[in-house]
Amino acid sequence: MDQQGIYIIAEIGVNHNGDIAIAKELITIANQAGADAVKFQTFRAESLSSISTPKTKYQQANDGSNTSHYEMLKRLELTYADFHELKDYCDSLGIDFISTPYDVEAARFLHEDLNVGFFKVASADIIDIPLLTYVASTGLSTILSTGMATIGEIEFALAVFRQNNNRNVSLLHCVSNYPCSDQSLNLNVIKTLKHVFQLPVGFSDHSSGFVASIAASALGACMLEKHITLSTSMLGPDHISSMMPEEFSQYVSYVRRSEAMIGSGIKEIQQEEINMRDVSRKSLHARININEGEILDYSHFCLKRPGSGLGYKSIEYFIGKPARKSVDCGNIINLDLA
Repeated sequence: MDQQGIYIIAEIGVNHNGDIAIAKELITIANQAGADAVKFQTFRAESLSSISTPKTKYQQANDGSNTSHYEMLKRLELTYADFHELKDYCDSLGIDFISTPYDVEAARFLHEDLNVGFFKVASADIIDIPLLTYVASTGLSTILSTGMATIGEIEFALAVFRQNNNRNVSLLHCVSNYPCSDQSLNLNVIKTLKHVFQLPVGFSDHSSGFVASIAASALGACMLEKHITLSTSMLGPDHISSMMPEEFSQYVSYVRRSEAMIGSGIKEIQQEEINMRDVSRKSLHARININEGEILDYSHFCLKRPGSGLGYKSIEYFIGKPARKSVDCGNIINLDLA
């Protein structure tokens, strides 16, 4: 994750629908689009949810089935063997593999068996102290999502990392709804989090389209996360708020273009401006005919294009001095005039 520029994460999440072949196809799509990483979710339904847990409103609306929350999760599981295969496939393509652990067992598997390079903690688990403690204790860099969280809850989670001497944390601003409304995005929180916590801050984009991510880039987001799917009509809770392959490819292209536009922040003359500068700026010209020996005053000078000659600040050099040569009206002024 150490790199220059915006780090783009293709959030596969559970959009593989429990099928490793779909998962691999989505990895290929993300890699071809130019994403830096793909992200999955590592969980066991029986560890994550009770049988009686209700679906969220967006899951009820988007999942397309009458199953329970637990049954939905069970349908979306991948095995540890699947994750080994997916990690190896990512390594073969040169794209980073990330998976969000939903309990300590999953985090230990990712760290000790898969040897992941860093962790991503889900917004919902910002108050899961045992999980945070284990993740922090590994010393690995961690991306901490902040959806649904207060500033105080974020501070509490970061305190767990400090207590474990792990300061390698990045924050991810997001709104935990799929899709979320434009009015809820509050992208200026990116600046707030950077100011309050003095940490790198990114944006997990659950809104529709490209605009929010482009705006987040301009506000200083160091990483962007966006869901991808093979089809928004597939059965599952997150497909409808995800990008299809062609759209995701455009998304990456737009982010990279916006990144180039944002630039370094250093105000300097751009190479492509030099010709315009030389032509459209003004320099000193003879306003009237100047005769050799004439005492020069302001009435002898005017400013005209091009700007390749002496600027107005040079006029004081000439005032009160005799002209050493004649210059016709309209000609550019050189230092050898006086």
